[in-house]
Amino acid sequence: MEKGRSPLVRSAEAMQPRPDEPAKLSLGMVAFTQCHFRFVGQDHRSSSAPQSQPADRPNARLIPGPSASNETTIGRAIALMRTKNSESIMRRIMSRFWLVTALLPVLAAQEFRGRIAGNVVDPQGAAIAAAKVRVVNTETKVTQEALSNATGHYSAPFLLPGNYRVTVEAPGMKRSEWPIVRVPVSGDIRLDVRMELGGVEQSVTITGEPPMLNTSSADLGQVIDRRFVSTVAVALTRNVVAAARLAPGVSGLVGTFSSNDQANISLSGGGSTNTRNEFTLDGIPNTVPQGGGNIVFVPSLDAVEEVKVHTTMFDASLGHSNGGAINITTRGGTNEFHGTAYLYKRWGALDANSWVNNRLGLAKPPVSYKQFGGTFGGPVTIPRVYRGVNRTFFFVAREQDTLANPVSRQSRVPTELERTGDFSQTLSRTGTAFGIFDPATTVVTGTRAERQPFAGNRIPASRLDATGVAVLKAFPAPNQAVPAQIGRFNWGASGVSATSNYNTNVRLDHAWSDRHRMFGRFSRLFRDQGAVVFFPGPNDFPIDGTDAIADISRKFHSFALDDTLILSPTLAGSLRYGFSRRTQRTERGAYGLDGAAISLPPAILSNQRFNGYPLFRLGENMATMGGFLSVEATEQHALLATVTKQTGKHTIKIGLDYRMSNWNRLVPGTSGPGDFTFNSVYTQQDPYTNASADRGGSSMASLLLGAPMTGAIGYASPVSMRNHYAGIFAQEEWKVWPRLTVSLGVRYELETPWTERYNRISYGFDYGAAFPVRVPGLELKGGLRFAGIDGYSTRGGPLDGNNFGPRAGVAWLVAPKTVIRAGYGLFFSQQTYNTAFLGEVDTFGAVTPFVGSNDNGATVANTLRNPFPNGVVQPVGTGQGLATSFGNALQFYDPARVSPYNQQWQFSVQRELPWRMLVDAAYVGMLSLKQFEAFNLNEKPDRYLPLGAAENTRVPNPFFGLAPPNSTLGASNTIVQSRLWPAFPQYSTLIVNGANTGRAIYHAMMLKVEKRFSHGFSTLVSQTYSKLMDNNSASLVNTRKYRSISSQDQTYTMRWAATYSLPWRPKSALLRATVSGWELTGFFSFETGTPLSVMHANGRPLRIRNPRLDGPVSQRLNRYFDTTAFQPLPNQYAITPEPPFLAELRAPSAGSLNMTALKSFTLYERLKLQIRMDAISATNTPIFGAPGTNLSNLATFGVINSAAGSRQMLGSLRLLF
Repeated sequence: MEKGRSPLVRSAEAMQPRPDEPAKLSLGMVAFTQCHFRFVGQDHRSSSAPQSQPADRPNARLIPGPSASNETTIGRAIALMRTKNSESIMRRIMSRFWLVTALLPVLAAQEFRGRIAGNVVDPQGAAIAAAKVRVVNTETKVTQEALSNATGHYSAPFLLPGNYRVTVEAPGMKRSEWPIVRVPVSGDIRLDVRMELGGVEQSVTITGEPPMLNTSSADLGQVIDRRFVSTVAVALTRNVVAAARLAPGVSGLVGTFSSNDQANISLSGGGSTNTRNEFTLDGIPNTVPQGGGNIVFVPSLDAVEEVKVHTTMFDASLGHSNGGAINITTRGGTNEFHGTAYLYKRWGALDANSWVNNRLGLAKPPVSYKQFGGTFGGPVTIPRVYRGVNRTFFFVAREQDTLANPVSRQSRVPTELERTGDFSQTLSRTGTAFGIFDPATTVVTGTRAERQPFAGNRIPASRLDATGVAVLKAFPAPNQAVPAQIGRFNWGASGVSATSNYNTNVRLDHAWSDRHRMFGRFSRLFRDQGAVVFFPGPNDFPIDGTDAIADISRKFHSFALDDTLILSPTLAGSLRYGFSRRTQRTERGAYGLDGAAISLPPAILSNQRFNGYPLFRLGENMATMGGFLSVEATEQHALLATVTKQTGKHTIKIGLDYRMSNWNRLVPGTSGPGDFTFNSVYTQQDPYTNASADRGGSSMASLLLGAPMTGAIGYASPVSMRNHYAGIFAQEEWKVWPRLTVSLGVRYELETPWTERYNRISYGFDYGAAFPVRVPGLELKGGLRFAGIDGYSTRGGPLDGNNFGPRAGVAWLVAPKTVIRAGYGLFFSQQTYNTAFLGEVDTFGAVTPFVGSNDNGATVANTLRNPFPNGVVQPVGTGQGLATSFGNALQFYDPARVSPYNQQWQFSVQRELPWRMLVDAAYVGMLSLKQFEAFNLNEKPDRYLPLGAAENTRVPNPFFGLAPPNSTLGASNTIVQSRLWPAFPQYSTLIVNGANTGRAIYHAMMLKVEKRFSHGFSTLVSQTYSKLMDNNSASLVNTRKYRSISSQDQTYTMRWAATYSLPWRPKSALLRATVSGWELTGFFSFETGTPLSVMHANGRPLRIRNPRLDGPVSQRLNRYFDTTAFQPLPNQYAITPEPPFLAELRAPSAGSLNMTALKSFTLYERLKLQIRMDAISATNTPIFGAPGTNLSNLATFGVINSAAGSRQMLGSLRLLF
C-alpha cells in the first residue's frame, strides 16, 4: 500500500477518466442516473398501483356510505391495504443505493460548502482553455486547483467557508490574482477573469472585491457571518439558531432558557410549516423525528463559522423539507494557534421586573446566569513526531452555563369556603350569583333534565369525597384580592427555574493532498432542568402550561465525518456520514408522591404504572394536578453522497441522501397514574345545556363529590420504531451564455412508514371488512389491521413511491449591477409528522377507560371511590383481530395516505449599490397540498342535528353483553341513541391520523438591504409582507370546509441589525484606552400578531360586527377587543359559519430592541481583553401575550394576563489570542 493513500482514494483514482474522454464519463453518469430513475419509476408503477388513492375518491371523504360509489371506494381501499408487493420497492432502492455508493467516491447532499466558478477570457473576450486556477485557503494554505475547459469555464467546488486567494495562469497571459475572496456557507462565488497579454512572471492583482450579486442560482437566502453571529445580540439565550431571524421570510420561536434549549426552537421560512424545516450542522442532518423535527445539537456561538438560511431552495440536492433550511457550519483550526476564554453573567440588579410580577405586586425574583467557556484551535503538533502546518488542524470548544431564570404563573385556586364545599360566596363565569346542584336529584323529562340545588349552595360534609377534599387542599390559598369567581385568576407567584448545560465540540481537519481532504466532528451536550415548585403537585398551568415546571434531563450527541476528493480538474465529490442522538427523561408535577396521602382508593393505587397523584383536570383556569413520566431516545444515521462533473457549459451534480431513524419511547401516558377530567355538568341545573348557558355548576364541586366525567388508568405500550428515507437527485447548471444561467434538477424521495421491532403497531383500518362480532340490528363494518399479521407488511402502511420533485431556476444578469432570478421547486414533507401517535395500538398496553356517565351526564355512573367496578383491562396484543378496541376509542393512520408536498416559487430582482450594499426584492409563493390532518370518523352526522337534545334519549344498548364490561360502550344495558348514529358505532371514537386533506397557500413580498462591513459599519435589514391562508376540512363526516387565515399568518415582520466601530482615534493614550475602539451593535425586531380563534361551548360564536378595537394595548388589557361583538350559537346543535381564525382579530404586535457595547484592549501582542454589555429589550417595552378567547369564560374573555419583554442585562469578559 502506498503511504498516506487509503484504499478509497486508490479505487477512486482508478475511476478517473482518461484525458481524452472527460465528457464521456459525465454522459455515462447522466445515463446511469436516468436509468436509475426510470427503473425506480417502473417498480412503483408495477408494484404499487393498487395502493394509489382512487381518482374518484374525494379527499375529504373516508367514511363508507350507502352509495355505490362509496362502496367502490371501500373496495379500492381494501385492495390498497392488501397489496404486498410494495415491500420490494425499498429493497430495490436500497440495493441501488449501495451500488451507487460503492461506485461513487463522493457524498454530500445537504451541501454546506461553497464554490468559486467563472469564465476565463482573453482581452478580446474569447474563451481561454486549460487556464490553471489555483484556490488557496489563506488561513490553512490548503490548496485546490481547477482548469478551464474549451468554453473557458472553470469550477472549484466543495470549498469550506473561509477566505481564499485565487490565482489564474495561462500561457502568454499575465497571472491574475485576487488576494482575498470570501466563500460563505453554501456560497456560489462568480469570478470571471479577463486576462491581459504578458508573461506568467508578470501579475495583475485585483484589489476590488468579487461582485455581491448571485448570478448562478435562483435560491433566496441569507448568510450570517461570524462577525454578526458573535457581536449582534439577537436573543438573551446566545442561541446561534436565533440568528436565522435576520433573514426575510423567517418567523418563529427560539430557545428560551439557555443557548441550547433545543425543545423550544421552531422556525418557519418562506411559508413552510413550523418544525418541518431542515436543520443541518456541517452538512449533516441535525434533527430527529421527535417533536416533529427537534434539533439535536446547537454549538456554542464561539464554535460557529457561519449560518446560512435558505428561504427558498431550488437545488435538487436539498430536500426532506417543506422548502426551508438552516445550515450551521462549525469553525476549524488554522495554521496559527487561536483561542478564547470567556465569562458571561446576568446583572440582575439592572434587570427590570416582569410585567406580570408588577401587575401582581410580586417582587423581582433573584436571577443567576453564568456562562463560561473557551475555544482553542490550530495545527496539530506533536513535538519531534508530527507538524500539521498546512495539513492537519484541530478546533475545540467547551462551554458550560447555569441559569436561574425567573418564572411567573397564575391560576384559579379554591377559596377556604370552596375547599369545604361551600360555594355560597362564589360567582358564576359572568360574575353573577349561581347555584350548585345535586346530581342525585336528577329528573329526566324528554329532552331536558332538572336537578335540585344544594341548600345554600353548600355540599353536605357527608357527601364530600376524601380524595376530592385532599386535592383541593393541595392548592395554595388565594393571594389576589378579587372576588371568588369561576375561571378568574386569584393566585399568582414567581419562582426560579434552574438549568445547566455542558457543551463540547471537537473538530479535526486533514488535507491528505491538494486533491483529498477530510474532516471529522464530535459534539456533545448535556442539559439538566430543575422544576419550579410553586406548590406540590401541579402538572401544568393555564396560559403557560408545563413550561419550566418539570425535571428534565437531556443528552445530545452528534458526529460527522466527511471525505472530499478532487478526481480531476472537472470531477469532484464527497462522502459523508453523520450520526445524531437525543435522549430525554421528563418528570413533572406529582410524580413520585404517595397517592395514599390524598386517600386514593385501592382500585387506583394498585393499578398505577408509577407512584404519583393521578391527573385531576379541572379546567376553569385551574392548574392541573398530577404526575407525569416520559423516557425517550431518538437517533438518526445519515449517509449522503454527491458527485460534480463539469463539461462544456454544463455542471452536472448527482447524489444520494439516505437516513435511518430510530425512536424508542417509554411513555406510560397520562393515564399511567390515572387521569380524570372534571367539569360542571354534574353540578349544573340541566346537564344537557352547555355550562356557558347555565349559571350553575363547577368542576370543583364535581371533584368534591368524587364524580369525574371521563378518565382512564393504565399504560401505553413501549415502542421501538424505525423508518428509512432515501433521496436521489440530479442537478444541472447550464451557462447558456455569460449573463444567463439556467438550472434544472429532479429529486426522487422514498420514505417508509414506521416499523416497530415487535410489530406493536397497526397497518391501518380496513373500512370494508365485516366486523367479527355480530350485533343485533347493526351491520357493522370496519376493523383494525396489524402490521406483520395476515400477510400485511411490518410497516405501518403502504409505501408512497411517486415522490418526484422537479426543480428549476434561472439567473439573468440584465445589467452589470442587476440580476433577475426566478425559480420553482416541489418538496415533499416527512411522513413521520405526528409527535404523539406513531401507529401504536392500545391493546399492547392496558388502558381502562373510566365511565363517568351512561347518559351524557344526567346521572353519575361511577365515582372515584369505585372507579372501575368491572376490573381493569389486561394486554391482549393482536388476539382480538378485527375486534380490537371493541367498545372503546381507536385511532390509526390513514392507510391511503401519501406524502404531503409543497410547490414553491419566487421572482426576485437583486441590485448591487455603492459602498458594498446589496438590495434584494422578491415575491415568494408556496402552495401546500395534501397536508396531514386528524379527524374523528365517529362524529355525529349533521342530519341528526334537528333532533337537538333528543340525542340523549336512552335506548336498549345492543353492545351490552358483547363489548367488554369495562369498556365505554359495554358498561350499561342502556345507551343514548346518538351513540348508534356514527358510521362505526362499535367504537366510542374513531380517529384517523394522516388524512391528506390540508391545503394552504402563501404569498409574500420580501425586501432585504445588506451593507457588508466596510469603513467600520455593516447592517442588514429585512422586511416581509405576507399572507398565509388555510383551506382545510373541519370534518370528514360532514361537509364543512373553511378557507380562512392561517394561525401562523403574520402580515408584517421586520428585522434590523447593525454593527458600528467608532472611528475616533484620539492622540491621548488615556483617551485611546478608555474612549476609542468601542463597537456598538443593535438588533430591532417587529412583527404583527397572529390571528386569534374565538371559542364557545356551543361552537365558534357568530360575529355581529368587527371586534377590533384601536388604541394602545396597555390601555386595553381588560378589554383588548370588543367582547360584545360575538353572539353564542343558540345551542350545541347549531353549525357555525365562522372560520377557525379571524384575520381582523390578532394577538398584539411585538417589538423589541437589543443593544450591545463592546471594547477590546491589547494586553500583549496577540493577547486581547474584550469587555461587553448586552441590553436585551433595552427599552423595557412589554410584549403582551394573547387575550383570552373563550366566550364561555367571561372572567378572562378579552383579557390579557401575560407579557414578556422586560429588560435583561448581560455582561461579559473575554480573552482572545
